[in-house]
Amino acid sequence: MNLKYIYHSSFYLELEECAFIFDYYKGDIPDIDKDKKLYVLSSHRHNDHYNEKIFDIFADYNVSYILSDDIKVKDKYKLENIIYLSSEDECQIDDIKVRTLESTDEGVAFIVTAEEKTIYHSGDLNWWTWKGFESEEEFNSMTEGFKREIAKIKGLEIDLAMAVLDYRQKERYDWGLVYLLENTNIKYIAPMHCWEKYEFIDKFREEHKDLLKDTVLINTDKISKEGYLI
Repeated sequence: MNLKYIYHSSFYLELEECAFIFDYYKGDIPDIDKDKKLYVLSSHRHNDHYNEKIFDIFADYNVSYILSDDIKVKDKYKLENIIYLSSEDECQIDDIKVRTLESTDEGVAFIVTAEEKTIYHSGDLNWWTWKGFESEEEFNSMTEGFKREIAKIKGLEIDLAMAVLDYRQKERYDWGLVYLLENTNIKYIAPMHCWEKYEFIDKFREEHKDLLKDTVLINTDKISKEGYLI
């Protein structure tokens, strides 16, 4: 697998026989091999994860679109090659399998199985808590919801995970990623949703050396052009 970062929570992932675009809304798109089947996935409707231009940008490719069902597609883009998934849903398309978790914000997280690889993209599934800006009830509800979803993949062997690391949560910036790593077995992890504060990736690496002893933490901002071979 070769992983390239596009922007924010968007990645291009190329395998031997197929390729994936996750959560594209803007940014330079890497060269895509037109001989490979392309799957374009959008985890939810927020405008930093979805842009209807995907239907124009990738129109000339052998493409299928896999969208969270909260995304409302305009009539002119209602194509036969769109699959909608709700939370706790799954589909088999060609030789790949996609299942979903329920996001703690909008839409879904994706678990993709392709070419004997397991790939996780969190969308906005994260432990979204904000010290001083939430009630105890809101904190407990978020915590319960996040842990419930991660419990569904407890112990899962994940070859590549793309997951939220959001500096805006301040001292809680790492809670979601730590909990994900503690409950699954991840070989490579690419933090996303960093709002260009990529120094928090190095901060996470320094603060969680023991947790990362069996996991490669990718500096996401360094893999936009050459990519990262997994």
